[in-house]
Amino acid sequence: MTEQEALLVLNAVPELGAVRIRKLTAFFGSALEVLRASIDELVQSNLVVSATAQNIFHFSKDKFLQGEYNLMQRKGIVALTDADDNFPCSLKEFGDAPVVLYVKGAINCFDQMPVALVGSRAASFHGLKSARAFAQAFVKAGMTVVSGLARGIDTAAHQGALEGGGKTIAVIGCGFNYMYPKENSLLMEAISRNGAVVSEFACSMPPLKQNFPWRNRIISALSLATVVIEAGKKSGALITADYALAQNKDVFVLPSNIDNETALGSNRLIQDGAYVALNPDDILFRIAEGFSPSYAEKPVLLLSDEQQKVYPHVTSQPVHLDELARQSGLSISSLMNIILSLELKHVIRQLPGQYYVRN
Repeated sequence: MTEQEALLVLNAVPELGAVRIRKLTAFFGSALEVLRASIDELVQSNLVVSATAQNIFHFSKDKFLQGEYNLMQRKGIVALTDADDNFPCSLKEFGDAPVVLYVKGAINCFDQMPVALVGSRAASFHGLKSARAFAQAFVKAGMTVVSGLARGIDTAAHQGALEGGGKTIAVIGCGFNYMYPKENSLLMEAISRNGAVVSEFACSMPPLKQNFPWRNRIISALSLATVVIEAGKKSGALITADYALAQNKDVFVLPSNIDNETALGSNRLIQDGAYVALNPDDILFRIAEGFSPSYAEKPVLLLSDEQQKVYPHVTSQPVHLDELARQSGLSISSLMNIILSLELKHVIRQLPGQYYVRN
């Protein structure tokens, strides 16, 4: 058994964890020596309790490695340990960093100016649109978007990066033998072709609830900065922001309406001192040396008097046709003609159910 294989085994032992693995390997001299130690020697190290020592000693090492290598080969996954030269340098700086990182995709994308985009699973339309727009702006500036492949903001961030022709990294909270959420299986494959999907968990690890907050430290550690697009008061994105601050990384937040429940947590981050980001350039100016803004001056939008009666009432939040009629004071027939003219100018667009938003 090699040192790398010993780390793979220790990483899969229940109730052990990266921090304790590092302490054990330092105490015994190597991961191999940890596996060679007796139960009494493990307990006498005062680093593990008796139950954990028995888990290490009795773990089915050869059977695990055979199954793990079969899965990795079948799914096109490589395993990096913190002793490998191509292990992400940004992770080596933190004591609670993973000792093993399973990677599906390009292992050379971790140092390509990564920035984390995170937020609520139950996001608003505006939040999803912002995540896509920020992700596209970042990849066009040569950056890599990092997120967690969860529903909502994470999914929109990954999609925006891919739509912008860039790379993105997804950090998942389970092993590669599982797909969570299942509806993102095609997105996961697309990410692995245009970036990387990574996990610290053995391939057979199911998507346990407690794994997802813990994986957030990897999202922030891989990134130059963390951007919270929209987060409710109990969102896991707030955990990512806490990890980023503990790692001395910048945290940026998009401000939102104070009545927006899906942004109560992110607005609180602003109150606590996080940087406000009104557009992607606010972030790029701070973290990308030599960055030039992606815009000069926005062109003047020329609207007729009739169009001016309607356009101000269409915002980034979906508004229904009936509400537009009420706010503009126009009849439905007159309003529909003006809406059509605004759509032809590509300044607004229709959503299902007769809702409208700005482009």
